[in-house]
Amino acid sequence: MKLTKNIFLFALAVLIGVSSLSFAQKKGDKSPMPVGGMAAVAKKVVYPDEIKGKNIKGDVQVMVTVDSTGTILATSIFKALHPACDSAAIKAVRSVKFKPGEKAGVKAKKKVIIPITF
Repeated sequence: MKLTKNIFLFALAVLIGVSSLSFAQKKGDKSPMPVGGMAAVAKKVVYPDEIKGKNIKGDVQVMVTVDSTGTILATSIFKALHPACDSAAIKAVRSVKFKPGEKAGVKAKKKVIIPITF
């Protein structure tokens, strides 16, 4: 239990310190972001039981397509780590609501890459 809590706190600290990666933007453009920030996603990440004790550590990057209303249209793995981690990362990202991105100041369908640390 203590190890799980420490892993969670470490992942949360890393996620808060790392802003999401996004594609090149022009003035007036904004990437979609989770409501509550990266901390909201970090709270939903569950370290998979099947890899506990196997010393699997690293990042999964999830590409998220968000429409102009903040609805997630698609998710895919941009950078994989382990199938169990990849699934857990997608589940965590899909469990939060998103603020839509903007293009030229207008809400628009956009993609963003969300890093998840295990």
